[in-house]
Formats: sequence, structure tokens, C-alpha cells
Amino acid sequence: MLHCHLHMTMQEPTIADMSIKDEHIVVASKTRVSSVCEELSKNPDYAVLVKKGNDIIGVVTARDIFSKMAEGMNATKVKVDKIMRTEILTLRADTPLSKGLNMLSNLSSDAVVVTDSEGEFMGYFSVKDYREATRKLEAHQLLSARLSRSRKAISKRSEEKDESGGDLLDLLLGDNLEEEEDEHDVPSMISLD
Repeated sequence: MLHCHLHMTMQEPTIADMSIKDEHIVVASKTRVSSVCEELSKNPDYAVLVKKGNDIIGVVTARDIFSKMAEGMNATKVKVDKIMRTEILTLRADTPLSKGLNMLSNLSSDAVVVTDSEGEFMGYFSVKDYREATRKLEAHQLLSARLSRSRKAISKRSEEKDESGGDLLDLLLGDNLEEEEDEHDVPSMISLD
């Protein structure tokens, strides 16, 4: 039974384990820029994902809008599909974080969209998610390394106990029975004299 538990591995976090449901809004491609400005005034770090049919085809940020307005764009007349950036990277939700982060570091994209196994939109992977994912992956790798060392130590100790006739409880708790008995012999600091 111990061997069965020792061979289990920790699953690496996936893209879907991140907060992909926040930090964005989704609008139709023919939405006027002025319509998204109210939402962006409340949440200036949000991305506006531009959707046509079932597909995300572009992204617009507050910075994009300000840049175009500085060039003379009239936000009440222009639609988001005229100013959107179109380099969209799509990652499946079940992509392991290490693979997803590696892809993000090697490719330049305007936005990262997360889809399910059928290609349906699930969320947006933001810059904040990238930072959080990096920390989460480092923590996972550290914990996996510790678990692996513990597994090896328990396996080694289990083999030794099998040879010496010890039981599983002694193995997991350590052979502390002698130490516990010694604790009862410790004199009290309070004197009743």
C-alpha cells in the first residue's frame, strides 16, 4: 500500500488554474470605441477582447485608445475593429504552466486567449496572470522536489523497516516511543514544597 502512495506525482498547475475570468471585457467587432471607454475608465488595466462570431480576433487597451485619440481619432465614430491589435496567442486551458510560460516568453503577442478543448473562449491570460503563474510554477517545482526527496527517504526507510520487522506507523511517525517515554521523566519546574 505504501508503494502505491509513493508513486503518485504532483500535477503541474495549468493555464486554467490562473485567474483567467477577470481583467477583460469582450465586445463585438462593430462596437464603438466610446462604448468601451466607460468600462476602461473604471478599470484602466483591462483588455478589451474583440469578438467576431465565436472567435476573439483582436484586443484593444486604454493605451491604444489614447494613442489613437492623440492622432486625432474621434472615439464616438470609430469602431474597435479599426484600432485593434490582432496578434492573438491561443492557449488551451489544460496547457501546463511551464509550457504556456515558455510559449509566452518565445512569442510576441498582443493578447493571450484561453480556450477549452473544443476551442471555445474561456478567458484572458493577462500580464498579472503571467507574474502570478511564474510564482505558482516556482512554488510547484519546489514542492515537487521536496516531495520527491521525501518519497525517496520513505522508500529507503520502508525497505529498512521491512527487513527489521517495523510497521508502517513506526515508519511514518518515526521511532519516537523511547523519546516520548523520556519526556514523562522530565522534572516539573513547579515545586510543591
